[in-house]
Amino acid sequence: MVNNIENKMRELSKKIHYKFIDINILSEAMNSIKITVPGKSKKKKEYVNQGLATVGDSILKALIADDLYKDGFKTKGQITKYKMELENNKTLYSIVIKEGIINYAYNDKHFYSKNNPQHEMVASSKHDTYLEAIVGAVYHDGGFDKTKLWFNTWLKPLLKKYKQQEEVR
Repeated sequence: MVNNIENKMRELSKKIHYKFIDINILSEAMNSIKITVPGKSKKKKEYVNQGLATVGDSILKALIADDLYKDGFKTKGQITKYKMELENNKTLYSIVIKEGIINYAYNDKHFYSKNNPQHEMVASSKHDTYLEAIVGAVYHDGGFDKTKLWFNTWLKPLLKKYKQQEEVR
């Protein structure tokens, strides 16, 4: 499966229009294997990609807020309201599903597929962390300036597209 993971991550890299220096960081972003976290209280496990997703969530918020400020949203209230609409879970989930990014998520047995046995399913829910983890991976691979360029050319148009589709519903 290791060679297959690298090949699938190279495919995903092309799909998201970012060439990784270290493809392994993208692999970490798409990994839904649970790991034990020592010292955690109630939940002693979390998904491998949750650390990257936390970083990605912060970077995504900063990129969106900066972009909105430059677009003329000058108050905290304006920036916060529109930022929340762009980066809400429904919008991010829509991108992951409709752009086929979910097909690159994997666990220790399979890549995502609705045909996997129930007890071997790859994690997928309305609050997937895959897109946020990808943002974190791009940031760790290329730094803030490259992440901002990638955000402006690939992710921002998708956020706007899927936000508008949510408004139509």
